[in-house]
Amino acid sequence: MLNLPGIPKFSKKEILSDSNSKRKLEALKQLAKIKVFSNIEILVFVLLFIVLAAFLFPRGELTEAILNGKENLNLGLSRVYIESLLKIKKDPQLIMVLIKNDIKSGNIKEAEKLIKELEDMKDNPFSKEQLLKLKLQILEEKYLLSSGSEKAKAKEEIHKILKFLVATNFNPETIKNIYREAIKFNFKKIAYLAADKLAASEENSGLWHEKAFNLALAMKNYDEAFKHLNALINSSSGKKRTSFIKKAFNLSVAIGDFDRGYHYGDMLIKNKTFTRKEINTLINMALAVKDYNSAFRYAYQAFKITNDKYYFKKAVQIAEWSGKKELVKHLITKYGIKYLNDPEMALFLLKTSMALNDPKLSRQLASKAVEIYGGKK
Repeated sequence: MLNLPGIPKFSKKEILSDSNSKRKLEALKQLAKIKVFSNIEILVFVLLFIVLAAFLFPRGELTEAILNGKENLNLGLSRVYIESLLKIKKDPQLIMVLIKNDIKSGNIKEAEKLIKELEDMKDNPFSKEQLLKLKLQILEEKYLLSSGSEKAKAKEEIHKILKFLVATNFNPETIKNIYREAIKFNFKKIAYLAADKLAASEENSGLWHEKAFNLALAMKNYDEAFKHLNALINSSSGKKRTSFIKKAFNLSVAIGDFDRGYHYGDMLIKNKTFTRKEINTLINMALAVKDYNSAFRYAYQAFKITNDKYYFKKAVQIAEWSGKKELVKHLITKYGIKYLNDPEMALFLLKTSMALNDPKLSRQLASKAVEIYGGKK
C-alpha cells in the first residue's frame, strides 16, 4: 500500500467496516487524486522545459551554466537534459562535457562516437591536441580492458598519438606527461625525445639530461648519449663532475671509441682524478694501435703526478718497446737511481741497462747497487 505523509493509514477491513465515516471517506478521495506519471510523460515535460529554457536564457548562458558545474553530471543537469539540449543545437562545448564524463565513467564506445562527431563539426573550437589527449585516455582504457590483437592495436594507436604530441608540443607540463606515458608503455624513443626537450629547458635540466642519457644508452644511440654526458660534465663540479667524466670514459672504451676515450682520459689526468686501472686502459688502447707516443705520455704524466714507481716502470718499458734508447737512458739516469733501494726495481733497471747495451750506464747502476747492497747478506 502507498504511504504518503499527512494521510492516515487504513486497512481494507477498516474502510469496509465503517463506510459512513466522513474522515475515512476524505482519505479515500485524497488517494484517488494521486497520479503516477509515466517515463514518457516525464521526458516530454523535460523537453518542454528545455525548449522554454532555450528561449528564456540569453544566447550562451545555458551552456555556461552547465560548464560552470565543473562538468559533473551527478551534481548538475542529468545526461538526458544535456542530450536533449544537443537535439536543439549541436553545441561543441556540451559535447565535450559528455565526452569527458563518458571517459570518467568508462563509457568508451560512446566517448569515441562523440569525439568523431566533434571532429566532423565545422565550428569545432577545440585544437587537434585537445582531441588527441582525449583519444589517448580512451585508448588507454581500451588497452587495459582488451587482449590479443585488439590490445596491440590500441598500443599502436597510443604510440602514434604520443609521437605526434612530443613532436609538436613545447609545454613542459605536457611533455612531462608524454614522458610518463611513454615510459609506461616502454616507448623508449618517444620518452627520449620528451626528456631531450625537457633537458633543453633550464628547470631541472640536470635531471632530464641524466634521463635522456640513460634512454639514449638503452637505444645504443651513443652520439646522443655523449651529448647529454657532456652537458652534465659542463654543468657539474667536484665529485659529481668526475663521476660523469669517468662514465663517459668507460662508455668510450666499451664501444671502442678510442678518440673519445683519449679525450675523457686526458680530462681525468688533468683533474688528477684517475685510477691505475684507467691509466692502464689508456696505455693499452694506445698500444693496441701501436701509438707508443700516446702510451708513453699517459704513463709519464701519471708518474709525474703521483711519483709512483709503478708508472715510472711503465714509462721505461714503453720507451724501450718503441726503440727510444736515449729516452730510456734519460729516464733511468734522472729518476731511476733513487729506486735502487728497492731490490725489485734495482733488478729491473740493471736488466734494462744491459738490454740497451750501454756498458757505461750498466757500470754506473752496478756501482750504486754495490754501495747499497754490498754489505748485506
